[in-house]
Amino acid sequence: MKSKIFKKIALCFASALIVCSVGAVSACKPETDHPEVRITYQFNGETYDVDYKLYRNMYPHTVRHFIELSDEGFYDNVIIHDYQSNDWFTGGYSYDANGYAAKIDNDSQMKEYFDLPEIDEATQENLGGYSKEDAYVQLAGKLSASVYSNHMYDENGKEYVNGADVLPTVMGEFYNNINQTIEKGALTADYGCLKMYRYEKKSTQHVYVTPTSDQIILADYKNNCATSIFALQTNPSTSYSEKNYAVFAQLKEVDAFDKFVDAVKAYIDDNHSGNSSDFCITVDEVKVDNNEAFSNKTEDKGTTVTFKVPKQPIVIKSVKVTKY
Repeated sequence: MKSKIFKKIALCFASALIVCSVGAVSACKPETDHPEVRITYQFNGETYDVDYKLYRNMYPHTVRHFIELSDEGFYDNVIIHDYQSNDWFTGGYSYDANGYAAKIDNDSQMKEYFDLPEIDEATQENLGGYSKEDAYVQLAGKLSASVYSNHMYDENGKEYVNGADVLPTVMGEFYNNINQTIEKGALTADYGCLKMYRYEKKSTQHVYVTPTSDQIILADYKNNCATSIFALQTNPSTSYSEKNYAVFAQLKEVDAFDKFVDAVKAYIDDNHSGNSSDFCITVDEVKVDNNEAFSNKTEDKGTTVTFKVPKQPIVIKSVKVTKY
């Protein structure tokens, strides 16, 4: 049985589909094969503007999803919440300078920074905390649809999907997912790329995805459950390859990204003897997917993960679309 919040999301989606056939204002604009965005990073008092080329021709749903969230200002003032040697993860948690500074020396307090309480309709409008999960749920009705919990047949036996069954996620456009329209492995996970991230699901449930307007395909939910988190790849190699994650953007120029990454590494050298582990505080058992409303028996609700949080905050000040 769907929860109240899932019903609310579905109704929002249904309304959105009536207002605009593609679901969001940005998606109604003229589209090019390669939109562009500028991400402004901030670290240790300095800002770095980095330009990216997006590959709508290969990953139309992922790029549209990213652009819609960017146009809503969703990614402005978020932090790198999980710093790994080859990938830095962002897009899920807001930055508050005072709150971050007050908690960063204590792992249990830092956990409070990230944890979001379970929500219901009575409380979801007035939640504290820094997780953007609730904000994403509130925004979901404005996002374009590509994943549905069900499908139907009309009186002529033609298969179709209904706006009331839309899920607040995006179809996973990557090598190991089902029936992609892109050339498999066409865009390799490489230094500087952006990847749409998803927390691994236990669920064996299926969903219906719509790679194109005339396709409805049964697929695994666990491969089609991304929300807003994305990763910056900061080394040539990665365990988060194109086989399991949508690599949807590459650097327009390497130098600007080099300066940003080098500044972080120089700070670690100068202040932590080059030890990235000392640069981070490990925060265990952070709950994610608190709003999971589809997964069978909600076995994926409140999944716990571990973050390596930078002691000196790495902030995404803004993500601005410069070319649609």
